[in-house]
Amino acid sequence: MNTQLISRLSPIADSYDFYIIDLWGTLHNGIEPFPEALDCLKKLKKAGKSIALLSNAPFRVEVVVKVITQIGVPDDLYDNVLSSGEVAWNAIADRSNNSFKSLGKRVVFIGNERHRSMLENPNIEEVKSIKYADFILCTGPRKKSDTIKDYFSELSEAANLSLPMICANPDREVMRGQQREICAGAIAAYYETQHKGAVYWYGKPFRPIFDEMIKLLSHPQRKKVLMIGDGILTDVAGAKGADIDSLFLCGGIHADAIGVDKAGEVKETSLVELLRKYGQAPNFAATHLSW
Repeated sequence: MNTQLISRLSPIADSYDFYIIDLWGTLHNGIEPFPEALDCLKKLKKAGKSIALLSNAPFRVEVVVKVITQIGVPDDLYDNVLSSGEVAWNAIADRSNNSFKSLGKRVVFIGNERHRSMLENPNIEEVKSIKYADFILCTGPRKKSDTIKDYFSELSEAANLSLPMICANPDREVMRGQQREICAGAIAAYYETQHKGAVYWYGKPFRPIFDEMIKLLSHPQRKKVLMIGDGILTDVAGAKGADIDSLFLCGGIHADAIGVDKAGEVKETSLVELLRKYGQAPNFAATHLSW
């Protein structure tokens, strides 16, 4: 296995000057923070490292900061924040994407009430019916308990009208505490694969959001940047596509598939199989983020 298993970050910390860190599954579980992860950020800051948070949260940055502060992630532990929601909001607002130049404003919103700030955009006019819409903005399920089946009829109607979808969170699923929930990415992937719907993806693993983060960091040498996260298809694959190293956290969304036990031990054979399945080879792997 080309991936080096490590128990904690400190032995490799001096190899990097810039850390791009995922939020959900890495620093918190949607309900409370991970104390060891916060301690790790404190140690990195003390060592003079630059810390940036890169999230597939379907919110603008100011909302992301508010949410993670409420969860218990202090704002003095990081220097920069970028979210998929911010990038998607900006793309809709300035229509810089050539495909958006002729796109109308009328949108059907698929998302929950917490995400409605995404609709506060000069190029958005919410409509309630697919038949009146120009496009769909998907930020996630409307209810936590929803499954993709709850959107079959709506997506079928949208496909018949050839409506494009903007996906503001490419994640397929997330763990809220111990409960697994679908994300916008699961809905968008179904629309794209089953209905051949046009989907515009914003966030990890797509290179533009990584390039935007590198820009925020004032263009450091990419070999001095480390991406840390628990998503193989988002954090690890995204880092590879952006030519930066990655640390994969096995105790997050993929813990069951890898077989991480209660003591936090990783089954190396299961890890190898999972990485091979997805064609990924992060530089490092650990159970969770700790110093």
